[in-house]
Amino acid sequence: MATQKPSSASADLSRLCQLLERKIAIFKDFISATESLKDMIVENNAEAVDLIIVRRHNLITAIDTIDCEIRRIREEKSPQEVLRTPEGRKRVQPLVKTLENMINKTMRLNQSCETAAEDELNKLKDDLSGLGHSLTWFKGYRNPREPRFLDVKT
Repeated sequence: MATQKPSSASADLSRLCQLLERKIAIFKDFISATESLKDMIVENNAEAVDLIIVRRHNLITAIDTIDCEIRRIREEKSPQEVLRTPEGRKRVQPLVKTLENMINKTMRLNQSCETAAEDELNKLKDDLSGLGHSLTWFKGYRNPREPRFLDVKT
């Protein structure tokens, strides 16, 4: 039994590394989608923005699924023992560091998307406000209304 435990732990470590690598690949797609989202927001392409948001949602769902699998593996005792070994740390730490960098980049990109969306919203508000002022101006030049009722007392 003592020989099965290390091989099981090693298999769990390999599985953990595969999941982290898959998560990195999905994050690359997510970053690409986020960059496209910002471009489409700036171009004011609502249909493309909707499609990209759906794509990002699907990628987030895939990341959540991987996170659940990683959590399940980490709850077992065997991978924790292997992660404490130099080989385990050597395999996992670069993957985790890459993920941290990707998460930070994603957060920066997402913030720039929010800023671009707020800028577009403010432009739209200004346009609508200008339209309202134009309408007020236009109403001043139209014909005055005729009274609806006749004054019969006079």
